[in-house]
Amino acid sequence: MKNNTIFKKITIAQNLKHFEIKDIFELGQLKLSSSQIKAYMAGPSNKNYEKLSDAHFEAFLNGLIIFSRGEKEAPEIIPRAIEHYILGLMQAGLSETLDEMTALIEDAKDGIVTGCDSE
Repeated sequence: MKNNTIFKKITIAQNLKHFEIKDIFELGQLKLSSSQIKAYMAGPSNKNYEKLSDAHFEAFLNGLIIFSRGEKEAPEIIPRAIEHYILGLMQAGLSETLDEMTALIEDAKDGIVTGCDSE
């Protein structure tokens, strides 16, 4: 399977929007234009089709990992799996569970701010 095909299948399976794909490439240390991303998404018979190189595909995959779980050392974004879990709880109307999670987050913030340790 070609990189373009795998790339397209991943973006469809993950239900990624165009702006998210652009962000993912940037997380993978690669800044691409919208037209370049569209060229990678185009079919081989399209006049704008461009082959996705191994280096660009690797940047996308690395960015997708960061996009999905956050930075390993210092997370700045909510990992996508957690975001989807919370959205699922909201859609299911499980406000009690969301309240418990909120309380846990507040307790964790308090622990960070006060610098408490487990002695």
